[in-house]
Amino acid sequence: MAHPRELEAARRRFLGREAVAPEVVRPAVLASWERARAAGVDTQRLVAAVTGLDHGPRVAAAESVVDGVHARHPELDASVLVVDRDGVVQVRRDGDTALGELLDAVGLVPGHRHAEDAVGTTAAALALHEGCALAVEGPEHLHPAFGVLAAAAAPVDGLALVVVRHAADGAARDVPFVRALAREVAEHDRVHGRGRVLAVHDALAAAAAGGAAWTVATDGEQVVLGAGVRRLPPGDQQALADLAVAGLALGRAADPARVDLPSGASADVDLEDVRHDGALVGCVLAAGPAVDEHAWRDAEARRRQGSHVAPTARRDFAADLRDERDPADRSQAEARVRANRDLLTPSLRARQELVANLAQRRHQVLVGEAGVGKCTLAVEHFGRLHRDGAVTVLDADPGDGARTTEPVARLAERPPTRPHLVVLRGLAHLTPLSARRLDESLRLLLARSETVAAVACLDTTSVDASRPYGLLLRHFHETVRVPALRHRADELGDIAQAVLRTMSGGRSLRLSHQVVRVLEGYAWPGNISELEDVLRYVVARKPVGVVQAPDLPALCFTRRAPRLSMLETAQADAIIQALYEARGNRYRAAALLGIARSSLYRKIDAFGISYIA
Repeated sequence: MAHPRELEAARRRFLGREAVAPEVVRPAVLASWERARAAGVDTQRLVAAVTGLDHGPRVAAAESVVDGVHARHPELDASVLVVDRDGVVQVRRDGDTALGELLDAVGLVPGHRHAEDAVGTTAAALALHEGCALAVEGPEHLHPAFGVLAAAAAPVDGLALVVVRHAADGAARDVPFVRALAREVAEHDRVHGRGRVLAVHDALAAAAAGGAAWTVATDGEQVVLGAGVRRLPPGDQQALADLAVAGLALGRAADPARVDLPSGASADVDLEDVRHDGALVGCVLAAGPAVDEHAWRDAEARRRQGSHVAPTARRDFAADLRDERDPADRSQAEARVRANRDLLTPSLRARQELVANLAQRRHQVLVGEAGVGKCTLAVEHFGRLHRDGAVTVLDADPGDGARTTEPVARLAERPPTRPHLVVLRGLAHLTPLSARRLDESLRLLLARSETVAAVACLDTTSVDASRPYGLLLRHFHETVRVPALRHRADELGDIAQAVLRTMSGGRSLRLSHQVVRVLEGYAWPGNISELEDVLRYVVARKPVGVVQAPDLPALCFTRRAPRLSMLETAQADAIIQALYEARGNRYRAAALLGIARSSLYRKIDAFGISYIA
């Protein structure tokens, strides 16, 4: 390896868009620099997003090994990290206090993402990309903030074991050590994996012994069908298996419910989580033929007739909670409960279908309005199912299709060995020529690889097979309808935050309240783009220079709405912002504004601002 000063000079030349001699910088490191620059990594500031931790079995196995490293090697004055394929630090154990402070300074803490496309070259990103153990010395890090560190990393099952030292100590000597740690993690995961499989099989046997006619168990990779389920038609078997897989992937077991099977029969279904050593490792479905199916179908039919058959007498809202009711009334009450659940959980049903298709590698078409998050849902849940997987998102080329077919052809030439998701967007813009070329490449890819799952996103409410993209529909076996945003009440908070980031580029109290007004007071549209248009219209129609109550956050309001000048309006907005951040504490708000408390009190009184506890 070149001298550190030569590497530092080469890095500065690279950042200055000058040519770098390959004999100075290792080819793997130089290729990582190129990928980071193509991804737009900002080397002037450090951006390490907080994404949360993964509590899966593989991370648990790695953590149990890392916990004992410093006890077995008390002379190790380095930090040991576990990083997943997305670059998120999952575990960190320090052997030196000063080194730990350096890692804290650069954000190498659990829950923060340090992927190659975010912070540039790191040992973990390079090891996961190259698939082998290697070291990255201080100047080889593209971002200057990491120049004080040296690290060695080794990949194992979609994770990277990393040993970090100060740059002056070097990391090349730690490569054999991280290889040994990776082997230890793989062995630990193999042993505990057997225990997880046995726990799932024991839960399946317990469900069968409990009297369930149909039982299905899954650990996320394998699906085991009980003897009763194997006697059902294939469509019913697949439907029950999909419910079990979706229950595990979504991380929660649903309430007991009655579902319609493809054969026309109905089943009472109950899902139970399977845990081993405190971790969720599987899901067991216990089901049986629906009891009193005739009464249930009569209640369902009456429910679908509409509100014009509803009784007009005074309603007893507690009647459904009493036990002294005949079976007919109780079936009607259960039908109403199911109707309400159906109205409130269309997004959950779509996610269950999406997750089941991804887990079983079934190619699917996502249909929904533009901007409802079809691609985002597919990528998010594929990442949860396959931590070591990769994703390729392609926008359909309305021309000859070369830009779309080229990545698919490259994947077909070298089929991926680990799970790979291919997302096709903008298919409505395909021409007959581009659709035919994409069809040929996609057919070759899906025939050669069993690890690829293909997802097509159609920005429409119905599929039109007569369009050019209809030629591609033969590759997709399932269709999932993603509901509009207006039907996804459980995600309003995340949607509002996304709108704020898109429109304001930061936090805006006025705009945040406008979001709340639109979501609560309008028949708001089904996608983000239309919602932004509505918000821009509402904001543009507001009078200038007047402080109004709807403009203020939920914590503040005005006792009166005086006519203020533009300067006074800006001052009032600043005071409201400070009060909001200080949670109503005027002492802290004055400190945030840098003015005396007495001056702040006079302005609050003049503007008519009051705080609601």
